[in-house]
Amino acid sequence: MALVGVLVNNRTNRDAITAADERNRVTIETAQRSTELTNSAAERRERDKWRRDSILAAVSTVLAVSEEVRDQLEGCAHWNATDADEIDAVGDEVARIIEGCHGTVSRLRVLSNRKIPNRCEDLLRTLTAAQAITLQRLKTELDDDPSSKEVLDVLTLWHKAMAKTVEQETSVIYATRAELGIEVLKDRDVQEDADEIAPEPARAPVPAEV
Repeated sequence: MALVGVLVNNRTNRDAITAADERNRVTIETAQRSTELTNSAAERRERDKWRRDSILAAVSTVLAVSEEVRDQLEGCAHWNATDADEIDAVGDEVARIIEGCHGTVSRLRVLSNRKIPNRCEDLLRTLTAAQAITLQRLKTELDDDPSSKEVLDVLTLWHKAMAKTVEQETSVIYATRAELGIEVLKDRDVQEDADEIAPEPARAPVPAEV
């Protein structure tokens, strides 16, 4: 009987050891999976943060260039250009600044959905149009005897182009906020910002007194 009792105890001990080993194995595997999931989540968060920061940096670059170009075009009366060649030279410099943004837009096509780079391209096209109209305006004003209608027409066109750049900048901001989950500004706030930076509308030249 004593021998039977020893054998039974040994078998019980072996079963207990096997069960403990199985519990340890399950515990270790669970811990490993938890660690892997934690590491994977951390890597995703890091990638998402990098992507978000990269998009914000690229969009900020485009908007900064737009503001710089808009400031130059709004100050075109101070270019002090005395002939068409000088006007074209300054215009070419502005065009090169705009052109330098296309690489940033290409980077956005890799990082973000289509809306942000598409809105940025719209903005660059509007800036290019505003640049061309600015040259036209200066050359018209350089004319010895431009008609009042010619001056008013080009000024009206110029003011529309400049106001459009502000509208396109706002569109870029909205697209970026939407993709990155940033709270969208209220329409009233956006309109107030646009009113602050938009140029004054064109007015008809005052006839000279006789």
